[in-house]
Amino acid sequence: MNSTLYNGYSGIKTHQFGLDSVSNNIANINTTGYRANLPEFKSIFSNALNSTNPNSPVSSDMNYGSTIASNAISNVDGSYKESDEELSIAYAGKGWFVVGDNENNAFNAEEPSNGVYFTRDGSFSRDAEGYIVNSAGYYMLGVDLGKIQNGVFISNPQNDEENLAVSEVKPLRIPQDLYYGPTESTKVDISVNLNNNQGDIGTFNFFLDNNAIIEEKILNQDINSLVVNNENINAKAYNDAIITINNGKENKTYNFKYGDFRTIGELKDLIKEQTGLTLDFVRDSNGAINKSLILELKNDSPSDVEVSLEGKLFSQLGLSGTKELGLLKVQDFNQNKNYNPNDLVKLNGVIFKRLETSGSTSPLEDINFWQMLDSSSVPTFNEEGVYNINDLVNFEGRIYQKVSNESENPNAENSSWRLLGDNITMQIEQFNSNNSYPRNALVYFNNHIYQKIGDLNGGNPDIDSMNWKILDSDKFSSNKLVVANYKTTTEIFNDSGDKMVVISEYVLSDNSGDTQTWNVKSQIFDKDGLNPLGEAVEHTITFDSNGNVLNGEPITLDYGSKNISYSVAGGATKKSTNHSYIDSAILEISKDGTQKGELVNIGVDNNGLINLSFSNGITETMGRVGVVAFVNDKGLQKVGGNLFEMSAISRDGDDAVIASGNPLIGWDNKGDLRFGQVLHKYLETSNVNPADAMTDLIVFQRGYSMNAKAFTTGDDLIKEAINLKR
Repeated sequence: MNSTLYNGYSGIKTHQFGLDSVSNNIANINTTGYRANLPEFKSIFSNALNSTNPNSPVSSDMNYGSTIASNAISNVDGSYKESDEELSIAYAGKGWFVVGDNENNAFNAEEPSNGVYFTRDGSFSRDAEGYIVNSAGYYMLGVDLGKIQNGVFISNPQNDEENLAVSEVKPLRIPQDLYYGPTESTKVDISVNLNNNQGDIGTFNFFLDNNAIIEEKILNQDINSLVVNNENINAKAYNDAIITINNGKENKTYNFKYGDFRTIGELKDLIKEQTGLTLDFVRDSNGAINKSLILELKNDSPSDVEVSLEGKLFSQLGLSGTKELGLLKVQDFNQNKNYNPNDLVKLNGVIFKRLETSGSTSPLEDINFWQMLDSSSVPTFNEEGVYNINDLVNFEGRIYQKVSNESENPNAENSSWRLLGDNITMQIEQFNSNNSYPRNALVYFNNHIYQKIGDLNGGNPDIDSMNWKILDSDKFSSNKLVVANYKTTTEIFNDSGDKMVVISEYVLSDNSGDTQTWNVKSQIFDKDGLNPLGEAVEHTITFDSNGNVLNGEPITLDYGSKNISYSVAGGATKKSTNHSYIDSAILEISKDGTQKGELVNIGVDNNGLINLSFSNGITETMGRVGVVAFVNDKGLQKVGGNLFEMSAISRDGDDAVIASGNPLIGWDNKGDLRFGQVLHKYLETSNVNPADAMTDLIVFQRGYSMNAKAFTTGDDLIKEAINLKR
C-alpha cells in the first residue's frame, strides 16, 4: 500500500468523525442546556527525511495521515429564553447544577461521591412526592435548611447565612400541601411618628367611660395639646388670653397667660375666680360634656355685663369679640311699684329677691324683706373714689352700703358703711326632676338656662312652658376642639395562628415645656378589633426637645392566660419620633408570631436561594440550588441526557486523577455565588452556533470529498503499477 492510500483513508475517517460530531450538534440545536462538541484533529506521525538533502537549512519530513485529537465540549454560554414553569432556572456563568439519581444521594464538594451528575439543563419541576427533579427524574441537589418538617414550614431564619454556606448538598423536597406553621406572638415593638397637629380620631373617644366623658381627664388636658383646624394652637407662642368686663360703672381687664395655667381646668378655675365668668364645655341635657368638645364662655350670674375677649390664645381657640352677657334682664327697683314674694329687682348692681309679704320698700332701706341674690357686679372699693349715700362697694369679699358722708373705709371703727353681707354670685344648678323649685329659680337643662315662672312642679323645663321660661344669655363659643391623637392597630397571633390585634390610642397630654408627653392606652382585641381579650394598659411615651424618646419601656399586655411584651418606643431599626412635618404614621413594626399560611409561590433569586411565599404574606428561604464549578470543564464526560460526570485519567502508570479537577462549591463562606448567577423562570438553550455548525459541515464535507479523491488517486496508481508488470 502506498502512503497516498493510507493518508486518504485516515482523512476520510477523520472528516467522517468531524461530520458525525457537527451533525450531532445540529441535531441538539434545540436541546435545553446542551453543550456542543468541538472536534479537533492531529497528524498521526511524521518521519524526518535527513537523507534527502542533509546540507539544506530547511528540514524535510514525511507525514502519514491524520486522526482524532479530541471532541471537547464548548464552554460558551447558550442563549436564555423565558419560561412559565414554576421551577425553570438557568445558570449564567461558570458552573453546573448538581443532580443525583436517587433521593438518598448526597454530594460533598470536598469528598466527591458516585451517583452524582452535572448539567446546565434547568428544566426542573416537582414529582409526586414534592422532590425537585429534571425531566429524566434526576433529583436536584442543593442546600436544605431543614425548615420543612412533616409537611409544615417552621420559621427559623436566625442562622440562614451560616447554614447556606455549607459544602454538602442533597435532594430538595417541597411538598405541594406545605403550609406555614403558626407561631405565637410574644413580642411586638413598633415605631411611630406622632404629629401634634393631627387629631385623626374623634377626641371624645379617648375620654369615655361607660359612654360618658370623664370630666377630670379632659379638664386635666394640656391646652397646648389642642388642635383647631388641623393645626396645634401653639399656646407657648400664642399665650395670652385677655378678658375685659364692663359692669356699667367700671372696666376691669384680666390677662391670663399660658404658663400661669396649663390645663383647661386650670384656666376655667382662674377665669371663675377672677372674673366670675364661666368657661366650660357645651353640655347635654344630662349635664354631661357634649361630644362636640366646644368651649363656652358665659355669664352665669343674673347681672348684665359687657365682655370683650382679646389675645392670641383666645383667637387661636376661636374666642373673640365683644358681647353683652346676662341672664335675667332684671329691671331696676321702682319705689312706686308694689312687689310680691319672689319678685326680683336690681339696685346699685345687686339683685334682690322679695321675701314673704308684698310691699314697695327699698331693699337698701328694709333689708329684712329682701334677700341679696347676686352682687357680682358691685364695684370694688377704691380709697380715692367718691361715694354717695346708698352706694354699694365690694370690700375684701363683702358688700357694704354707704350710710353717711364720712370717708373712712368700710371696715373702720364707727364706719360710715353698713355691711349687707358676703359678696355672692347666684349659683345655677343642673335641673333635677326630683326637686321642687320656687318661683324665679334658675336651672340648667339641655345646655340652656331656665327660670321658674309658675308654682307647679314635675315637668321638664323644655316642655313645661307654663312654669318655665328659657333664658338664652349670649355667650362666646370656641371652634370645635380636637386633642392631638393617633391610633395604631398591629396584628398578632395566638399559638393556633388565630389573628388578634393590639390597638393603641395616643393622646397628647403635656406639651407645655421642652418635653412632649403622650398618654397611650393599649389593649388586645379580637381580629375585628371589637371585643377586648385582655385588660387595657395605660402608659406614656415622652420625647425630649430633639425628638428623642426618653422612656417607652416595654409593657405587658395580656389575653386570656397569656401575654406579650409590647413597646411603642421603636422597632428594630427605627425609633419613634414626634416630627410635626410628617403625618402621624407607623414607621416600623418588629414582631414575632405568624398565622397559618398555605404555600402559594416558589421563587429563586439570583443568588440561587429558594424562597417560599405563603398566603399569610410571609416569604422565607428554605434552601438553595446546588451549583459547582470545575477548573477544567472539558474534562467532564458526557453520559447522555444532558448529564456530565467526573472521569479519572492515568498517565504512565501514575495514580489516577480527576480530569476536570476537583469540584469547587459555587458560593463563598457568606453564601453568595462566586462564579455566576441563577436566573429564575429562564432556560439556557443549546450553545451550538448554527452558522458555525453549517460552515463546519460544509468544510468537513469538502475535506471528506478531497480525501476520497486522494484515496482513489492512490488506488489508480497501484493499478497502474500492476499493469506495468503485465
